[in-house]
Amino acid sequence: MVRHLLAAAILAAATMGPVPARAGVPGGGAAEAPWGTISYRKTGGFAGIRQTLVVDGNGLARGGSAGATRTFRLTPAELGSLRQGLDRIRTWSSSTAGCDVPDHFTYTLEYHGRSATRCHEPPADWRPAIARLDEVIARHVTAPATSGD
Repeated sequence: MVRHLLAAAILAAATMGPVPARAGVPGGGAAEAPWGTISYRKTGGFAGIRQTLVVDGNGLARGGSAGATRTFRLTPAELGSLRQGLDRIRTWSSSTAGCDVPDHFTYTLEYHGRSATRCHEPPADWRPAIARLDEVIARHVTAPATSGD
């Protein structure tokens, strides 16, 4: 019986393979499960912006915009606000509607193991979460650095 359990464990380990790290997750992503990760990407517009924000389950965040990348820690209130907005999203299907609109924005969200991309006008249930994510990027990434940073 023990031999069968050992053989099953070895077979399971051999077929699983290595777990890939999530690109852009603070700390290399090796220890953070996707369930605790928030990932947001906003691209496009007239100026061709590319903004990203990845937050791990403990509030450690990495944001990028216009070639600048900053690592920072969200307050519990900020992290709670982001999660609250994302928890209210029910539209987790991707859509290419509006992707052919010139100077549109494309939004990609990943949260709780779900991922979706929307273009131009995101669904109404996305808008509060996007506003909170954009606010975090504006406050911590695109705001001019102060001497205390």
